[in-house]
Amino acid sequence: MKRLHPISGVNRTLGYAIRVGAFAFFAGTVLSGPLAALPFAVTFVLAPLAVLVGGAYGVARYYRFSYELSDGRLSVQSGVFDRQEREIPLGRIQNVDIERSVVQRLFGLAIVKFETAGGSATEAVLNAVTETEAMELQAAVARHRRDGADTETETREGGDGTETATGRAIETDDQTERPQQRRLYELSGRDLLVLAALSFRLSAPAVVLFGVPFGQEYARQFLSASVGVLGGPATVSLALLPTYSTGELVLIGSVALVEFVLAAWLLSAAFTITEYYNFRLDYVGDDLRYQRGLLQQYSGSIPLEKVQTVTIRENALMRQFGYAALAVETAGYAPGSGNQDTNNTAIPLDDRETVTAVAEALTDAEAPEITGLPARSRRRYAVRYSLLALGATALLAGIHAFVQSIPFWYAPLALVPVTAFAGYLTWRHRGYALLAHRFATRSGFLVRRTRLVPYYRIQTVIGTRSVFQRRLSLASVTADTASTAGLVGGDATAHDIDDTTAREVHETLRTRLMDDLQRRAGERDSHNLEGFAAEGPRR
Repeated sequence: MKRLHPISGVNRTLGYAIRVGAFAFFAGTVLSGPLAALPFAVTFVLAPLAVLVGGAYGVARYYRFSYELSDGRLSVQSGVFDRQEREIPLGRIQNVDIERSVVQRLFGLAIVKFETAGGSATEAVLNAVTETEAMELQAAVARHRRDGADTETETREGGDGTETATGRAIETDDQTERPQQRRLYELSGRDLLVLAALSFRLSAPAVVLFGVPFGQEYARQFLSASVGVLGGPATVSLALLPTYSTGELVLIGSVALVEFVLAAWLLSAAFTITEYYNFRLDYVGDDLRYQRGLLQQYSGSIPLEKVQTVTIRENALMRQFGYAALAVETAGYAPGSGNQDTNNTAIPLDDRETVTAVAEALTDAEAPEITGLPARSRRRYAVRYSLLALGATALLAGIHAFVQSIPFWYAPLALVPVTAFAGYLTWRHRGYALLAHRFATRSGFLVRRTRLVPYYRIQTVIGTRSVFQRRLSLASVTADTASTAGLVGGDATAHDIDDTTAREVHETLRTRLMDDLQRRAGERDSHNLEGFAAEGPRR
């Protein structure tokens, strides 16, 4: 059994010492102050003792944690008072991710995360191993997967094979030939800037709002300068708001809104550049292996045989300029795990033709011709989206009538045409297609997603008919897979299609699922990425 790097022990020791010591100091202050249960001098005795106890616990945690990779499994032992021993078969491991922060890179260390199918959290985390050890662990899991597939093929072809990959010890890189590695995609500096300009992260506005109080004076001065240039008041201040005219208030509000959006966009661009800097995608054996990150570097593997869904993602700006992104969803990432969308990204930005070509290579299928929704379902979307504005109006009307007078309480009614048009756009961008070996769906306007699901990856076929759908003879059909994206509404769903068509799609999915399983029972799944990668990396 191996232990983590000694720096991990130092980090644990300091962390527990600080946390336990701080808690003891706070508790002693409360007990000796408001409660007057202890003399204040006791606090200066409890805090150092707590620091020693916390540090000792951190040392014990370090020495009690050990791991080993052998005999087709990852063994992890941990715990001080509650001992835990886990054995994870390598065949269950879906993804192996490597993270390196700035500090960790200074010491040549990395964090290794092992994700399995169906787990509610990351199955195992090695907080501090050398970069060489991290790469060897990642390669060992990939090699075990290849050996298992090769053994299965040999056994099926020869009929007398008895050895399985699970029973072998994991070989080192010196004992086996490394798989060929080819560059499939590389994000150039120009494309990185384009991606930053065309993307927008919803977390950016929240960060701007949180940061404004800390730079309130600078924000006020910048706003005053901008308003002054446009002919408004020379000084903008909350105390002076009652003295401004209506026109000046409109100008100040408009400029403040523009500056807020601009600040959020710039911050979002900075986040994107930091996240996707030096993004590279390699084709290694039967895996896709990516590297990315400026401050926090990430490296991970995406096993092609574990891919559940391939998604072409385009936001509204990307569509206008002919760009798209590609994501592959596996069963390995736990629900709610951080950076799940980023970790699944195979191509963050390229022209749509290139992204479609990679999607075709991954799914062995041509780009689908999407069938749109029936015209009568358009009314359903218009009504559903208009209810947002009508509901807001009803709420304000109730407050106006029974609580407090509100001027222009009916103003949300002006948004009814806007919401109805948003419903129309949603209806227009939804659809589905039944391919030879794939089920394709499309949805979303602000971010349009075209999902391609192999029939043999379908776990359950779900048909739904709400009360309102039945009134229009509509139904929805969902192809549920093992991908955790389905937990947040990411399953491939044909929304609001004709009820008769939905029943046919439901039956077709079930039939083609069984046909595909029978077809694959006699042959190993192959991918077309070798020829695609031979043409050189996409930039």
